[in-house]
Amino acid sequence: MGKSIASKCSGCPYRGRHIYVVGAIRFERELMADFIGAHTAAKRMQADTLEGIPESDQGVPLGQKLILIDSQTLQQDDLHQLFHSLLWSTHSHNLIALYNVAHTDNIEKEALRHGVRGFMYRDDSTKDLINGICAINSGELWVSRNIISECLQESYVGTELSEPADSLLSDREVELLRVLTTGGSNDLIADKMCISPHTVKTHLHNIFNKINVTNRLQAVLWAKDHL
Repeated sequence: MGKSIASKCSGCPYRGRHIYVVGAIRFERELMADFIGAHTAAKRMQADTLEGIPESDQGVPLGQKLILIDSQTLQQDDLHQLFHSLLWSTHSHNLIALYNVAHTDNIEKEALRHGVRGFMYRDDSTKDLINGICAINSGELWVSRNIISECLQESYVGTELSEPADSLLSDREVELLRVLTTGGSNDLIADKMCISPHTVKTHLHNIFNKINVTNRLQAVLWAKDHL
């Protein structure tokens, strides 16, 4: 096991987070849950399907679940139906990621449009896996730049500019959005703008409210159309 994940990921805000591992194959599910338990301070649980996850947990704030769904037994049609289900809407306020994804599945763009925050692939290292969980848990996207670039290009074709950005956002917020479009993490944004990561989170919250989006990818897409 690499040194970078030998301890319980002390730099990641897991306190209070419940991580659910969802998958049809019990052995795989238990291995993932045990791995997470060994390398994070999160409370982890397992379920066969999303139906096995309670809508609310006593003592757990709204949105404090990270749900990891094993995609290896799900066909594209299965995922498509899941994304459009009432069950998916019920859990949309939580952080959701897919693991055991094959690079040939080509599910990333549709999944992102339905709020999935990241992807862990079958050939990822254990270091990549825990780094991805940390990033998503910190409010970031764990998505390749190629996928983000394709989403941006597709969203830009045929779009028309609406209300100008400077009528909605301050100069500082526009600057932050520009850094965000390069794929910058909260720490990178904080470093480039000489502000604290906490201030970055505050700015992002305000920006999301002003431009009526709910996540970083939607903010990046909005910035591509308006900046």
